[in-house]
Amino acid sequence: MQASVLSDVRNQFPEINSIEEAEFHMKLLEKEKSPEAKGYYAAMLFMKAKYVKFPLSKYNNFKKGKLALDQVILENKSNVELRYLRFVFQKEVPAFLNYDSNIEEDFSAISNGIEKSSLTKVFKHKMLENMLLVNNITSDQTAQLKLLLNKI
Repeated sequence: MQASVLSDVRNQFPEINSIEEAEFHMKLLEKEKSPEAKGYYAAMLFMKAKYVKFPLSKYNNFKKGKLALDQVILENKSNVELRYLRFVFQKEVPAFLNYDSNIEEDFSAISNGIEKSSLTKVFKHKMLENMLLVNNITSDQTAQLKLLLNKI
């Protein structure tokens, strides 16, 4: 069960575009204990923040997601997939939220760890391709990601 819940959320993650979808995945992830499941649960809080209407609800979901994701990364510093999630969100959230202090650190952890990680080749490609789509990606980061894509 665990692998299928996680792989389902992994595959859906970038395309989630409603509060209902985020809540559906949160419900599935609630019982999961893996660091990756906790990371995607935090990601669903970010997704909820993106689609909820009220500013205070947006901010509260963002704050919960940030705290949860930062905590699971603190406990699993070398987890490339968790670093990928935080990298994507730190590149995408509005600058005024000041959630951008780990971009370089996460990018470096991903760049240095993705080849050795136990993730499938297909998923590694998907992660790198998703990273190429984020806002404000630098030309150096783009070049590095393309190099990694060719290596994997």
